[in-house]
Amino acid sequence: MEPPSATPRPRDAPVDYARPIKVICIGAGMSGIVCGIRFPQRIPNLQLTIYDKNDDVGGVWLENKYPGVTCDVPSHVFQYTFENNPNWSHFFAPGEEISQYFKDVAEKYDVKKYIRFRHVFKSARWLEDKAQWEVTIMRMSDNLVFKDYCDVFVKATGNLNKWNWPEIAGLQNFKGKLIHSANWDTSFDCTDKKVAVVGYGATAVQLVPAILPKVAHMDHYVRGQAWISPAGYVAADPRKANSDVHNFPHPIEEREAYIRNPKTYLEYRHQIENYVNKFQLVHWVGSDMNKAFSKATEESMARRLAKKPEIFEHLKPTYPVACRRVSPGPRYLECLVEDKLSFIPKGIRQVTENGIQDEDGIVRDVDAIICATGFDTSLRLTDTPIYGEDGVSLDELWDEEPGAYMSIFPPKMPNMFLFVGPNGAPGAGSTIQMSECTCEYMIKCIRKIQRENLRSMQPKISAVKAFMRQVDRYFEKSTFAFTCNNWAKRTASGRMLGYWPGSMVHQRATLLEPRFEDFEYSSFDDNDEEDFLTWMGNGMIMDQVEGRLGTGYLDTVDIPPVPWKERVPPSPESADGDVYAVVEKVALEC
Repeated sequence: MEPPSATPRPRDAPVDYARPIKVICIGAGMSGIVCGIRFPQRIPNLQLTIYDKNDDVGGVWLENKYPGVTCDVPSHVFQYTFENNPNWSHFFAPGEEISQYFKDVAEKYDVKKYIRFRHVFKSARWLEDKAQWEVTIMRMSDNLVFKDYCDVFVKATGNLNKWNWPEIAGLQNFKGKLIHSANWDTSFDCTDKKVAVVGYGATAVQLVPAILPKVAHMDHYVRGQAWISPAGYVAADPRKANSDVHNFPHPIEEREAYIRNPKTYLEYRHQIENYVNKFQLVHWVGSDMNKAFSKATEESMARRLAKKPEIFEHLKPTYPVACRRVSPGPRYLECLVEDKLSFIPKGIRQVTENGIQDEDGIVRDVDAIICATGFDTSLRLTDTPIYGEDGVSLDELWDEEPGAYMSIFPPKMPNMFLFVGPNGAPGAGSTIQMSECTCEYMIKCIRKIQRENLRSMQPKISAVKAFMRQVDRYFEKSTFAFTCNNWAKRTASGRMLGYWPGSMVHQRATLLEPRFEDFEYSSFDDNDEEDFLTWMGNGMIMDQVEGRLGTGYLDTVDIPPVPWKERVPPSPESADGDVYAVVEKVALEC
């Protein structure tokens, strides 16, 4: 079957005619959902298809079901700006609640009509002669591989999507229960079992306290070092400003009050979100917040591990607090000193049929091994290659230094947009809102493609490099510049690849107005370099051609404020016959 070609706009069309445009989005997580809401709302004449490998929306929040899973950002921040949920059960809501929130939002806005579930993305290739992306998909129900085509290709899979087993000799020979935290078996009951937990990142910090009360004994393998912070964002709620708790429930009475009074809830959200957005100062070396947070973190660890100070000495890193994302986990620290947990600060030599042998040769038998070892965040696309201009692969372009203009536009990839691309995650603030801002930016670009009869747009190489230089310049002054293992870097001393160079509100302000001069374009009218305004069309607008009222602008007038005087029409009884009587008003502001 011959691939379709992009459809240009007719030269005699009205100036606001929107040529047909098809978008394929990969992923129906938090970014794919907002794509399924805002794209149809704001882009006319759109055909949208969203492919997702799962059987429901939610992405990582649908997939991650391990005990204790929560978001380490307050739930009042980790939600869409247009869809407040006053009914969160806890300040940090459990993962199941977050997953249900995404399902509810998708249902409310009828997003699922655009989604084809249980379809796996395999590859994508830009067809220059057709001005189309050729996207290869596998249907999971029968493993049928087929190709779909689009004008614009959007990747919304995020960085926490591909989990791997750790490279440990003999791991697959274990005869007991072997589980990865990112692929949790909900039928597994750990009650009265001897378990081993491998890993000490954000997942382990949540999982260990959740299952320790149930197990008979836990061996916890912690080879490296990590700062574990106290209350984290809890201080954003003034009622907990001086509290030592990590999480707390919202009583039903409080939630009902928020439901009855949306304005009150919005004020509470303002308060929490403003605090979270300022938290980037924790990463600024020498700032007051950095000093206070560093001191509080070290004191909290020492106090909670006082029963077994050798654990503190092992865990305490040589690098500063916040060199890597700090996991809040006071309860985790308290678990480490409990009698039913063996803290093993050793590497693993091999896994036997019945247990684990550490690097000293000691074998410990267990009933289950839980690998809380995270995700592949290298940004490599070996299993899902993407080929752009002149057939170049994104992996090839990103082999040394992954980069994308404004985190959205990779080089040499025409009409391709990324959610949470390189440097697209928040160092402070909510990923959801960053996805919302990114979505609005994409919409402006797609509408430009439609309106101006463009075949393609892509960032200038100079613009990609300039953004990367800005990233480096920002992080030079931050704690991330120190050497440490960090999911947001490829190597301990490498460039920052994960986080945006600023706060979430900084990203919002940056993306508000696209710098279209940072892009290169090809047009359907490129055959005449001097005749590039043919998109202005026949001198009409669509309302005129289709016989509709063409004065809708009168309903959306932005009336400017009158700072000192208000001019009002005279009353019929006005004796002086003035056209206007001027009413002097006292200014409320100087």
